[in-house]
Amino acid sequence: MAAAQAIGTQIEAIKANPDRAHAYAALLHLQRRSADDASSMDSIAISSPTLIALLLTDIHDPDEEIAAQALKCLGFMIYHPSLVPTFSDGDAPLVLESLAKLIMTTDMKAICNLGVWCISIQQFGADALGACLELLLGAVVHALDNPFGSQSTSFEAMQVLVSIVQDDRILSGGAYC
Repeated sequence: MAAAQAIGTQIEAIKANPDRAHAYAALLHLQRRSADDASSMDSIAISSPTLIALLLTDIHDPDEEIAAQALKCLGFMIYHPSLVPTFSDGDAPLVLESLAKLIMTTDMKAICNLGVWCISIQQFGADALGACLELLLGAVVHALDNPFGSQSTSFEAMQVLVSIVQDDRILSGGAYC
């Protein structure tokens, strides 16, 4: 119980920290430190919904360090099996839409790469992916066009395509069959 309160206190301090890059570095450290401890992850999961809006705002920050740190934290949240269920049915497509728009509009190579990485590792269900499939495919095509000449971005984009093609539940719900 004390550990849960300590994590809750740390997350509140992170949310209140005006130095967003430092705040997200602290959050990522907390996430990684807690990854193998179920009770710690439960505590992070309780606070996760309040972090989503902050992360979705800050991934679009013009400061590359802030955007990159926010993307790393978001990536952890949308991948870790203890945290994925904390996303509401409306939040999951919102996250994917925000990532897709970021990929297609950013002028920063690292941010584009991290955005594609987030989509490639996310563990949302087929419904969330199907809800914004056209936008996701547009972002993947943009990444494959490789505006920054990045092999890692191309690799991550191919991973997204492979996961979409392999999950017939995603394609069976729309006009993409």
